[in-house]
Amino acid sequence: MTAVPGVAVVVVAYRSADDLGPCLAAVRAACREHPLQIVVVDNDSPDDTAAAVRGEPGVVLVEMGRNAGFAAACNAGVAATGAEHVCFVNPDSRPRPGAIDALVAATVRRPGHALYSGRVVTTTGALDPGCCSALPSLWEYVCFASGLSTAFARSRWFDPASLGAWDRNDERAVPAVSGAFVLARRRDLEELGGFDERYFMYSEDVDLSTRAGRRGTPPLLVPSAVAVHASGGSSTSGAKTSMVLAGKVTYLRIHWSGPRRRAAVALLLTGTAARAAGSTMLRRGAKWREAWATRDRWRSGW
Repeated sequence: MTAVPGVAVVVVAYRSADDLGPCLAAVRAACREHPLQIVVVDNDSPDDTAAAVRGEPGVVLVEMGRNAGFAAACNAGVAATGAEHVCFVNPDSRPRPGAIDALVAATVRRPGHALYSGRVVTTTGALDPGCCSALPSLWEYVCFASGLSTAFARSRWFDPASLGAWDRNDERAVPAVSGAFVLARRRDLEELGGFDERYFMYSEDVDLSTRAGRRGTPPLLVPSAVAVHASGGSSTSGAKTSMVLAGKVTYLRIHWSGPRRRAAVALLLTGTAARAAGSTMLRRGAKWREAWATRDRWRSGW
């Protein structure tokens, strides 16, 4: 498909009826300098998600007919538009005014990157460090299993995924970015093959970032583009933790092999068991107990 000027914002929705109105209003304010098309992909929500956007001017509704997962829905959203730039925005994300314009400007100023992500903050204004991260490593999983990444959160050495105490206030290439608010040129998405649909949810953004880095076009963090993210609106805490772990194991299955992969999965199981035991002793926090109880569902990935 020949790309046309402008930006297509793809919003993958599931049980997101209440979020979509504020999200779409924020998207329109975030992209004033370029032709804008909004594509909402509904993963067969049982609520009024589809009805909330049906008939909205400038919005294309793609109804999947089943819950196909985040990666497949993103690819379906990309296929529904021919815009030169594609920006993925979670329904519980609120890009600030001009944020999408800032990402597009970064593609011109620094063209040697395939993915451009904004600085993400929570609803209280605090930094959400998960907007970018290191790629998975065996040392990261050792730190998780031993509890070091919890005891020394944001430590460069013992919480390597966090990239240390960096406040995300300067523009720099990073190993991986979150899919909550990220923009790409259509041609780069096509050359990368889009999102890997072997992932149902979680780690598909790390996978795409990995492939972008191997291609020599690593993601770029653009701090002038800010989005507020409420995180995890479509899943409960325990269910989300299990899905996050399933995504991590899927990444390991695809990108790692042999003893290294088996060691990493064993370390994930060890860290989950330790946290489940700790939450039982402290009688608080059920998410790790649920993750441990459902380990047979996630230990092989999606």
